[in-house]
Amino acid sequence: MGEFGVRDALEQTGASFVTTCWTLLERARGDDPAARRAAAEECARVYWPPVYACARRLTRTRDEALDLTQAFFAEVVLGRGLFDRADPGAGSARSLVRAAIKRFAVDQWRRGRARGGGLVLSGDAIEREEGMSRDEEPGAAFDRRWALSMFEEAMRRCAAHFESAGRGGHWELFEARVVRDPAMPLVEAAARFGFDTPALAAAAVQTVKRRLDAVLREVVAETARDEAQAAAEFDEVVGLLSMRGL
Repeated sequence: MGEFGVRDALEQTGASFVTTCWTLLERARGDDPAARRAAAEECARVYWPPVYACARRLTRTRDEALDLTQAFFAEVVLGRGLFDRADPGAGSARSLVRAAIKRFAVDQWRRGRARGGGLVLSGDAIEREEGMSRDEEPGAAFDRRWALSMFEEAMRRCAAHFESAGRGGHWELFEARVVRDPAMPLVEAAARFGFDTPALAAAAVQTVKRRLDAVLREVVAETARDEAQAAAEFDEVVGLLSMRGL
């Protein structure tokens, strides 16, 4: 991520704070049941990967993690209206969902114990979640996958931007030079994607990097309550992606 120049003043995308995610949450509070459910389901789509990553750390098998994730979205997100009660002033959407899945896992474990069966949390996960240890491994898994989801969404939007602007070759060049491993040699990439010189191709790659940086800021800002929180969330995304070598 360092090569994207994430802290520079970059090309603006027209992003505003408290946009898509919190707009969805406002729709989830509306009077139209169909619109409320659609909004909640869209938020569920966004947060499914990090919730599953957290659940995978809390359970013994992939099947148990999948069951816990499905139950969380069915019972808490849709059944109890998690997003209906969300308050943008109380914190980020990420912190809301992360705390909710951890509480739900503990609740499921307690119910299972009371019935003599049910969910078995992996290792000492229950002790961690009940405050007997400050090891936040499941929450860290949630955050890492959340950061990757933000990056994937930024990639999707950035690709769509260049395609709609008639500059699909810029994105294809970027993928060939930056995303793929091994990277295509610059001279070969310039010829393949329609750039007259390697220098023009190199400039195009920098253009895409700047745009991707700006779009990533936009995506992260949509989960924050204000500019200050958006900046903090963005810094965390950058740090988490850097840990993965992105």
